[in-house]
Amino acid sequence: MKILLIPDSFKGSASSKEVIDALKNGFNRLDAEVSLHAVVASDGGEGFLDAIENQFSVETIWHDSLDPIGRPIETYYLLDQENRTAYIELAKAAGLDLLTLSEQNPMMTTTAGTGMQILHAVNKGALKIFVGLGGSATNDGGIGLATVLGYQFLDSAGSPILPIGGRLGHIEEIQGSFEYEHLQIIGVNDVVNPLFGKNGAAYTYARQKGASDKEIEILDQGLRNLASVVEKNSDLNHVDFKGAGAAGGVGYGLKTFCNADLISGTDFLFRMTSLKSFIESQKIDVIITGEGRIDEQTLQGKLIQGILELTKDTGIKVVAICGQLDISEGDYKKVGLHYVTTIADENTPIKLSMEKALYYIEQLPAKLYSVLT
Repeated sequence: MKILLIPDSFKGSASSKEVIDALKNGFNRLDAEVSLHAVVASDGGEGFLDAIENQFSVETIWHDSLDPIGRPIETYYLLDQENRTAYIELAKAAGLDLLTLSEQNPMMTTTAGTGMQILHAVNKGALKIFVGLGGSATNDGGIGLATVLGYQFLDSAGSPILPIGGRLGHIEEIQGSFEYEHLQIIGVNDVVNPLFGKNGAAYTYARQKGASDKEIEILDQGLRNLASVVEKNSDLNHVDFKGAGAAGGVGYGLKTFCNADLISGTDFLFRMTSLKSFIESQKIDVIITGEGRIDEQTLQGKLIQGILELTKDTGIKVVAICGQLDISEGDYKKVGLHYVTTIADENTPIKLSMEKALYYIEQLPAKLYSVLT
């Protein structure tokens, strides 16, 4: 049996690479004839650089930057010198994981550190930069990174505002332009939310970044104000652009201030790995994928849905593992999943299954093998 392992990360518990290693360990303990292949996955969020490093010959570039609340940190990106292409993961300088629980508040956070990463890559000679959008602690509409790249966001007194989410509503004027005309920036993500509104960046994601109900309302109004000032100054209107609401509005900010393109993270992964031809050439029988939580959103343009579309009518069995399962067997069978299981049984507290995710994942192959044979 030829098995392809291509799990997404289990947010807060394990990276795609760690999940793969745990599954391999479990299968290697079985007395079973299986041939294992693996692809490190990322939709542009957590594990984006791991996925890139797994596919390309790149150099790790360490440099000084700022975390989401402006503290100095050392972080990194990847650089393909030969092709003058850099790969940046937003969360490495603007990520929620860089803050303690008490520090998490998108009213007070900024993407300035990501702007510093972009600038550093430009100074190293990059002409194309892929930015993986995901895992952010921010809701600043991208004004933090835009400020580093030469823009000024001014209040009613003509003074530059602090480029954080909570000051978006104070923007009255924007000065500056994108001075790097030979630079191509591509935002990579699978988020389709607009910039603002009930399905926008603040209402959809700000709560998990530490915002209260009142703060979510303020952040949403701030994003509306940013878009209004942009449109008044330049006639640009990218608020409903697919992915505008990604990473607290960074999708919008990259598109508006850096003339960036936004692409699907899953599509990017499949092209980068030549996944379709790999599956065909290796004659894969089973694909094991998964993520921390499988729900209705999983079936709307994310990694698992992409795999199901890629393998439709091929006879390949697609199996998924997850920390939480919030759809019925009938629902997942209907879309083409052969089998779905949580990593631990239903009596295991979620907190424990997250803390010991790799242990539970390593035990799964015996169960999966019995289902598949």
